[in-house]
Amino acid sequence: AGLSLGITIIPLDMSFKIEEVKNVLAHSETEYIIATEEIYFPKIKIIKDIDKLIEANKETEGETVDETELAVIIYTSGTTGHPKAVPLTYRHLDSPVSTLDYFGYGEWVERNICYIPLSHMGGLVYLLMTLYFGSTLVLGKKFIPGIFLKEVEKYEVTAAWLPPSILEMLLRTKEINEVSLNSLKVIVYFGAPGHPRLFMEFEKRFPHIRGTTGWGLTESAAPNVLLPTNISKEKKYKKGVVGKPAPWVKIKIVDDEGNKLPPHHIGEILLKGWFIMSGYYKEPELTKEIIKNGWLYTGDLGYLDEEGYLYITGRKKEVIIVGGLNVYANEVEFVISEHPNVKEVAVVGIENGFRGEAVKAVIVTNDGTKMNPQEIINFCRKRLPSYKVPKIVEFRDSLPKTPLGKIKKAELINR
Repeated sequence: AGLSLGITIIPLDMSFKIEEVKNVLAHSETEYIIATEEIYFPKIKIIKDIDKLIEANKETEGETVDETELAVIIYTSGTTGHPKAVPLTYRHLDSPVSTLDYFGYGEWVERNICYIPLSHMGGLVYLLMTLYFGSTLVLGKKFIPGIFLKEVEKYEVTAAWLPPSILEMLLRTKEINEVSLNSLKVIVYFGAPGHPRLFMEFEKRFPHIRGTTGWGLTESAAPNVLLPTNISKEKKYKKGVVGKPAPWVKIKIVDDEGNKLPPHHIGEILLKGWFIMSGYYKEPELTKEIIKNGWLYTGDLGYLDEEGYLYITGRKKEVIIVGGLNVYANEVEFVISEHPNVKEVAVVGIENGFRGEAVKAVIVTNDGTKMNPQEIINFCRKRLPSYKVPKIVEFRDSLPKTPLGKIKKAELINR
């Protein structure tokens, strides 16, 4: 409805703490909030009865909207005080569904099930798919494996988008043997690197279900890369492969000096095209760091092969992926540094099996003050969503640094 009226939507993540919500509302200069009754914002204009509003305006027609107008602002981080806000126009929103259509995914998405927050790019893509392909969307609440499987059976779901950690959970739950998954045509793995063995195991157990994957960023209106429907299993099960770019997506792999690299050489992945955001909302300096000469510096590392397939090998920027969700290290560091006994803190991601990574915090206390890990964990739980809370807390006398004073985070990961 908001898009048809030509207004800008700012989706709020329901896992945000109050400080994160305040940051988003202030930064975006929000005028109206649509929420359930139990959520109350005393200084925001409240429309108590949405049904009466609809009745009074049911003759209102949608406006003709220019494709260059701002459609949505998606916030990709929260409590740093300077949240990264990605503004996407109506033109940008054409990219993800056009990519899915180009690669033939439309035949699979007759009935989708969504457990991704609608405030995330993935959730928005679910909504856009429903409108674009005329399909049905089943909205889930809190993910519980048994309930998810029963909903797939009950609603005859044909497509699901799941991070590898959830796929692993499903394979290990007893309920998977108690329901019928005959309606399910495809599972799209997303959000975190998955081990090929996991995908092979799932497809061997359920040969009628096709597994596939893709890649992209919120800043580039993901997905931008998808596995073609006719890909061979040999290629599909190669480690790190995420697919081919859509025809309108330009990809370049560069070294640290910005030089273009040949096939099979790992470097930073750059994207270029009309689907790229114009820049972070109200963050011109941050925009200059990520968009240069029209190229989006993704911070992800990877390579292209001779056939144009993209492989992801890691991340240059400090993003920790926990169960398919992005955790920005500096966001967690900001919160921990507010503790009165913390002098220095560095946050890193460490390998955590099929969940991708776990958040680890390494701390130097003020004047050697004695603390225990649980104290930091409890402090974070009051200020961060659960998936951003460190699972491991380590105390040290000092942090390893370069001559220029930059923390050597690789040493914190490897130790």
